[in-house]
Amino acid sequence: MTRRGAELEVVEGRLMLCASLSPLPGIGSRARDAVIQTYETLVGEPPSLAEQNRLLRVEAAAGQNALVPAIVATPVFYNRTAKGDPNAYVTLAAATLDQYPSQAEIDRLARRIVVHGARPQILNRVVLSLNPPGSKSPHPTGPTNPLYRALHQDVLINADYYADTPSILGASLGFTNTLGVPGLSASSTRGEALTRQAGGSWRTLSGSSAGSASLRAYTSAAPVNGIATNYGHPVKYTDGFPVEFSWPVLPSSVSGDAFRVVLNTGQVVTPLAASITPNSEYNERSTVVMLGYFGNRIAPGEPGAIYPVKLEVARSRNPLKLVGPGGVVVSAAGLSYGDGHTPMTAYNPGRGPNLVAAKLSMMSTAGESAPAAFSGPLPNDGVTLYGSAAQYRLRVFTSGGFSPDGVRSVYPTEFSRFFRIQTIDADGVTRWITETGVPHQLPSGAITVLGLADLGPAQSSYDDSYVEDHDNQIDIVLSGDEAAIATIKAVQIPASEGYSPFYNPGGPGNAPTPGVTYSQPGPSQTQPVINALADPMTVTYIAPGSAAKHARHSRFGA
Repeated sequence: MTRRGAELEVVEGRLMLCASLSPLPGIGSRARDAVIQTYETLVGEPPSLAEQNRLLRVEAAAGQNALVPAIVATPVFYNRTAKGDPNAYVTLAAATLDQYPSQAEIDRLARRIVVHGARPQILNRVVLSLNPPGSKSPHPTGPTNPLYRALHQDVLINADYYADTPSILGASLGFTNTLGVPGLSASSTRGEALTRQAGGSWRTLSGSSAGSASLRAYTSAAPVNGIATNYGHPVKYTDGFPVEFSWPVLPSSVSGDAFRVVLNTGQVVTPLAASITPNSEYNERSTVVMLGYFGNRIAPGEPGAIYPVKLEVARSRNPLKLVGPGGVVVSAAGLSYGDGHTPMTAYNPGRGPNLVAAKLSMMSTAGESAPAAFSGPLPNDGVTLYGSAAQYRLRVFTSGGFSPDGVRSVYPTEFSRFFRIQTIDADGVTRWITETGVPHQLPSGAITVLGLADLGPAQSSYDDSYVEDHDNQIDIVLSGDEAAIATIKAVQIPASEGYSPFYNPGGPGNAPTPGVTYSQPGPSQTQPVINALADPMTVTYIAPGSAAKHARHSRFGA
């Protein structure tokens, strides 16, 4: 069907009349260059001028998220990228679009191509079946969720900073498509089905309290209403992208619009939402988690792979702000992470979650509280778990919520499974502390690891229904002689040879769906420890007008 002066485009299942005379971005424009680079990334050759214009019209009519589906639906993607194989095409198209159909659905769609041929209309219908209208949320508008606004109160109490100057310590795509799953609940049958359809993992629980376990014990996927509470808007099927700063953020300045994520396709993505959650405690707040559509799970270097290569803090009238030593507030605009080429994704082999900093200080419970709606895992500090024996805190700052498998919580008793601590005496001798509850005798005194904290509340025993806060801090709680404590130089995650690696919340759980790709385990890593025994390197900042709201909304005293 044709019309003079116009052409019809199929966009998200609807016929869109696109005026061919509408102005299009010119040669050399950023929008056109992004279309060209995206096409070349997915197809391996540059698009013709006519194809550039077609894709620009699609993008203008249906938004940035329509570009990749429009390229995947082309015969050139079918023939060049998928090698002309119907089954390979459907499988690759689904992975490129970050969708997770069953094998039966893949077979059904492949048969459609076999029967009807790889004509544009048929490929377009296949893509629409995989990526139906409404699969992606538009940029949200309107007021934010009232509970979320409590996270925007400018309250920092004894909040850690990790350097004298502001910087981004880490940033990476953590996991895709599982934040904001419509209809998700703890119902084991329906919840499991919805989670697996979204590409998430659903854990098989074996503990004695499995019958009363919460949704978070089963899966790291999150329902839409939970996303609205924690991120302000009910966006769906989004990706999680945590960013770690050397200074805590000013909570009121956090928004999706404060960031730009550059993809290997050349597209620049503005996140749909952002939040300090799950780092809601007043002594944390150095991490922002962004939600949006930042790529897929295909390993970099493989056909169809889309992933971030750079993060930028946007320059705007209301930029993200950081709070540093002495309560100084500075703009973070212009800070960046990534070189524009190296993949920033936990789906890259060997690039799972890691440590970005570690700091040793005297034990303090100041700031171990949060707004009431976000205080479920509290109290979880070292004193609550280990009493007066808790003298020191070795806080490890992570690039994502650490988990043994991507779903299960870390237990306070699992120091020896994941960590060991390096000490170096004045004589230059290196020793490793590997056990809990055992005084390790050094020339300068003794060190005892009591266990882990900043996880969940203390329990008499732990099983897989236990749920911790899954934030970016884990505290290794210590007692002993200060002279010996001061010899601690590094903390290590061996991740092999009897030690387990960590996964972020995109990991496989203990019952992964066959054929689904999950985020990679973290590498072996030795992180230098900042000695803050004399100067805790913390900041307290309560903005005018926030004090009363803090007192009203905080469940636990600081």
